[in-house]
Amino acid sequence: MKKRNKSPHPIWALKHKLPGTELRNIKDRYYLYEVSSKYDKDLKRAKKITGKLLGRITKEDGFIQSDKDILRKKSNNLIIPSSISVREYGLSTFIQQKLIDIVETLKEYFPLYWKEIILITYSRFGYKSCIKNMPLFSNKSYLQEEYGISITEKKISLLLRQLGRERERITEYMKSFMGSNNHILVDMTNIFSSSRQISLVKAGYNSDLVFDSQFNLLYVYSLELNSPVFYRLYSGNIKDVKGFKMILEESGLNDSIIICDKGFYSENNILHLEESKLRYIIPLRRNNKLIDYGQVESGKIKNDNYYFKHENRYIWYYTYQNDGKQIHIYQDDTLKQLEETDYLNRIETHPEEYTLENYHIRKNRFGTISMVTNMIDIKSEEIYTTYKSRINIELMFDGMKNVLDNDKTYMQNEDALQGWMFINHIALQWYYKMYVLLKESKEIKKHSINDLLIHLKEVRKVKINNNWVLEPITSATEKFFHKLGLHIT
Repeated sequence: MKKRNKSPHPIWALKHKLPGTELRNIKDRYYLYEVSSKYDKDLKRAKKITGKLLGRITKEDGFIQSDKDILRKKSNNLIIPSSISVREYGLSTFIQQKLIDIVETLKEYFPLYWKEIILITYSRFGYKSCIKNMPLFSNKSYLQEEYGISITEKKISLLLRQLGRERERITEYMKSFMGSNNHILVDMTNIFSSSRQISLVKAGYNSDLVFDSQFNLLYVYSLELNSPVFYRLYSGNIKDVKGFKMILEESGLNDSIIICDKGFYSENNILHLEESKLRYIIPLRRNNKLIDYGQVESGKIKNDNYYFKHENRYIWYYTYQNDGKQIHIYQDDTLKQLEETDYLNRIETHPEEYTLENYHIRKNRFGTISMVTNMIDIKSEEIYTTYKSRINIELMFDGMKNVLDNDKTYMQNEDALQGWMFINHIALQWYYKMYVLLKESKEIKKHSINDLLIHLKEVRKVKINNNWVLEPITSATEKFFHKLGLHIT
């Protein structure tokens, strides 16, 4: 006697139902799904779990495997999980394409370990990495794949100490990037350190009157190259002027211009600069006794044709000598209006500090900038534009302290500290290469260096069964690279 079919599904569909599958009728069409069960503690029984769609079943054609199931099985057959590796590719390629001059110079001066230096700098620049995490980041870079080396925490520490003992070689490396002596700016900043084992670290204070143990970092910046070119570390209690003279002698840039902030001016500092025969441009505080505001207060500053245009703003000026020093007074009407508005607003918001009486005392000085210099034969316009270019060295220090997170250090060995600062110097060179690229492509107003770093690090290569394949990138990243003229992908 023929066995009766108790299932609601027809025999032609049921014959394709295998263990671990479930047959479903959806709008008079039959589909086969994966199915499993799992014990549910709350229900105190097994609970059915429906899995992936395997295909559909027709009376004419039988079981028809789904396209997705076909792809899954092909993938499982083609890809061996243990053979998959992912590496950061964008920044690694940028270094080899756009920083080739720095890479080649490192090869020349550090032939035995230039690859290690680049991997360490890669981790520092790309990820603000401390030493202990550098092996992790470098191991994920495509650079390591191409260089065929790896770095460890111990290897990094030993290399930094080795670099720190090679100041002469570091000096020659830095000199190789120098152009002419024209418009070289020199300035100093403070780096805090808690180390008691480094002789450079001394008690001191910075321009914000922050008292702490620190050492001084003095930098030479080239306007011609738009890049930092030379640095030296000094004891935290060394005065600026002594440091200026020493770094210019070591670098060979004897004709450079010292440009500092308003807090630097004092009769002693100026005397030391003069005795050292150093050229300088120093801005003065508005209450400095060297400044004669007579022509500003009387309005005579605009009687003569002494003005020039700087960044779409007209600057009026006059010059005189005081005690053998050349004084330049400049008035910027746009700045004057901004300062005047700001002061009047503060009278309303902070009446205990700002008064109308003081406004009338100061109003004629709003918008003025005064400078003292020993470059008597240089025109006022050139003095002004040279001083304004100091923003470049300020950006450099900001980049070093913010982008590289380098306003403090925890190094406990002086050789290691010297090596560490050299790595940071190379990272600054990379930083400025990116800055120039963004500036020349006119993308600097839309994108920061951090933006570019993010986009670059998002480009990866995947190694599948010993073949490297580039991962797809977003259209936004592709357009950004195109504007910069980058051919990363």
